[in-house]
Amino acid sequence: MRTTVELQDHIYERIVRDAGKRRISETINAILASHYRKKKSMFGADPWLRKARRDDLRDEDDRDI
Repeated sequence: MRTTVELQDHIYERIVRDAGKRRISETINAILASHYRKKKSMFGADPWLRKARRDDLRDEDDRDI
């Protein structure tokens, strides 16, 4: 998968100066990865998406979520 990122001129020049033209993509990926560190995903945050225990097999409306 490819994504196009538009950079302002001064940001592009800074990345080229620090990392070089051949490492622009790696540098941008590292910046994005550090910015979007591990957070709770949608599946971990919503209690209704958690697996039910066997002793708690009731309708979703009746469950104590």
